[in-house]
Amino acid sequence: MAGPSRQNALIDTDADSLLQPFPGWQAEWIHLGPAPASYHGVRVSFESGTFTALHTSSAGILRGNTSADFVAMLTSAPASAYPRNCSHAIGGDRCLVLGPAANLDLYLPQGCNLMIMALPVPPSNGGSTLTTGLSQYCELDKAQTNLLSRCMDSLEEIRMEPFSSQATRVAQRRLRDLLSPASAMVRDTSPRPYLQRARLQRHLAVIRACEFVDSHLRAPIALVDLCEAAGVSTRALEYGFRDFYGLGPMAYVRNLRLCRVRHDLLDHADSVSSAARRWSFTHMGQFSHDYRALFGEVPSKTLAANQRAAKATGPVS
Repeated sequence: MAGPSRQNALIDTDADSLLQPFPGWQAEWIHLGPAPASYHGVRVSFESGTFTALHTSSAGILRGNTSADFVAMLTSAPASAYPRNCSHAIGGDRCLVLGPAANLDLYLPQGCNLMIMALPVPPSNGGSTLTTGLSQYCELDKAQTNLLSRCMDSLEEIRMEPFSSQATRVAQRRLRDLLSPASAMVRDTSPRPYLQRARLQRHLAVIRACEFVDSHLRAPIALVDLCEAAGVSTRALEYGFRDFYGLGPMAYVRNLRLCRVRHDLLDHADSVSSAARRWSFTHMGQFSHDYRALFGEVPSKTLAANQRAAKATGPVS
């Protein structure tokens, strides 16, 4: 559901679009389960920025690059499961500030309430630290944490109430008043940087393993290949992947491939078997079982739904 409010804000609760926090992000959602993909939320567009609150009932990874024209601040509600960016937790009084075209590798566990505020790149000034590609972990003071929590509460009220109700209009006015100081906080990068512990060797190994996976995903991959590419033992790589994503390395490879198959089935695939084989699945029975376990439906149903949608929107003869 989307539409213009009386406060000149665009309210968007479409689940799929919420995984692209604002235009220009080159990001992919990698569903990890264990249940079928389940998330909901709301995004408000104000002036030239956006404020998004996203709740996940199943785990996943939001990975890619932010827009070259925006800066962003990410955090989560104190009472929720904290997301992790490359094993570093953010939430409560800790946030992640992303400059233009910054890399993002965000693990969202079950029960995570993620907040993303995105704003256009501010005019250049000598004191700004929002440089291209920058990722900076920051500490929020009590007033800043309270401000963002109130923003998230207002967004949740907007999501839950009927769009045209009095309660929604009141929540929109309240949110509009809160977004001005929240925007200033992001633009000024006033949150204090905090020291992060140095990455462990197994965490660096996960990054190397993921790079290997990205370049070999359509070819057979064994655990020994990942360990060799990462330069660590099986146990170290296992611990590292669980620190990053909450599952083992080969489960990560399988789920990433299943997500790529689903993308093909929803986009341009002409058959289930061709899409599965494109991503190195050779045993169709096991593939179908794993697909259904992850997404809650058999792959043929995904393909059929996409084909029906294509026919419905095709040219009229």
